[in-house]
Amino acid sequence: MSDFTSNFWSVFVAGITIVSILGCLVLLWISGTTKAMTASGDNTTGHVWDVDLREMNNPLPRWWVWMFIITVLFSLAYLALFPGLGAFKGMLGWSSTGQFDQEVQAGNDKIAPMYAQFAGMSIPQLSKDDKAMAVGDRLFMNNCAQCHGSDAKGGPSYPNLTSGEWNWGGTPEKIVETITDGRMGVMPPQAAVVGTAEDVSNVANYVLGLSNAQHDAAKAAKGKEKFEAICSACHGMDGKGNQLLGSRDLAGKNWFLGPRNEEHVAAMVNNGWMGQMPTWKDKFTPEQIRVLAAYVWKKGGVASSSAAAADGPSIVNENGVVKFYFASGSAQVAPGAQEALVDVVKAVQGGKRAAVSGYHDASGDAAQNAELAKQRALAVAEALKAAGVPEASIDLSKPDQTLADGTPAEARRVEVTLE
Repeated sequence: MSDFTSNFWSVFVAGITIVSILGCLVLLWISGTTKAMTASGDNTTGHVWDVDLREMNNPLPRWWVWMFIITVLFSLAYLALFPGLGAFKGMLGWSSTGQFDQEVQAGNDKIAPMYAQFAGMSIPQLSKDDKAMAVGDRLFMNNCAQCHGSDAKGGPSYPNLTSGEWNWGGTPEKIVETITDGRMGVMPPQAAVVGTAEDVSNVANYVLGLSNAQHDAAKAAKGKEKFEAICSACHGMDGKGNQLLGSRDLAGKNWFLGPRNEEHVAAMVNNGWMGQMPTWKDKFTPEQIRVLAAYVWKKGGVASSSAAAADGPSIVNENGVVKFYFASGSAQVAPGAQEALVDVVKAVQGGKRAAVSGYHDASGDAAQNAELAKQRALAVAEALKAAGVPEASIDLSKPDQTLADGTPAEARRVEVTLE
């Protein structure tokens, strides 16, 4: 049997502890009963210093002896009541972990009334509640700012939560999931697979070209094949990443792992990288996680339209207008539609109407663009009905053409407004 699974060490530690205490008592008894041999019978040990300074053979003071005995008795009582004898847990069953859990629970019980006022509120609603955001700010500053910064803009190796670019998804549900369970991001070293140092340099320049960073176009052209054969498995053929895997959008502007230059990208290919965000479910209550998620969502997932810059689907609420962004060629609504439409549902219940407008750009086949925009608008209408808006209160307008201000994502959107 392994030393780590047997009870040998527990018995050994307990035995050493008890023998040490008993040894103290034996030492006290010996010192009190043993008489020193004196040469002249004058109760001295015979040691003399400075001519007339003699060492006496007097017994220990009574008060010292009793303090010693009381200390020994206290140690025996302590070991009987509390852990200290190997694996013996003590008669009281106390543990530091148990005490910590009790104190955490007491703290949670104390603040429960404060969080009760947020019960039943969706994350979009929480993000608009000043009290909830004040609480979220304190939670963030005390627990998250150490890595992400007090402004949530991150730093080296820590993501910028205000950029609208999300490794694992920026919907309310995904943010709650990230805070609750934590995340582990791993990029294995790829140098051996990519090939020579020249191949690594070519791939690095191709990656830099994805985000329009300064790069060597000739090298990038050579690196494209290697990227598509190796790197696209995680980052996609277009380099926009995969939120299911937590892989980075290499075409985005938010490079939190280092500078956008060949040296950094080559080092990432050669050496790989690993980062971990810890789980918070053991520290925060579900109510605290929701308030914190609302705070983070407001910081970067709802307040900034840059969240729509990624090719994947997303939902943005700007000044009461709910914008649904779609992936290229897709009419699938992003997760979190019902939460994003909470205020719309309430307004319709109060007598308002929900107007649904789709958009498309001028590139490609006009008829196909218009049809896809129509299907997206119908998908949003279905999301409205699923959220509780009667069909009779939904107005669908013909999709409009837009120049999208140079941002392709703006041409893949459907807006819900109130009339």
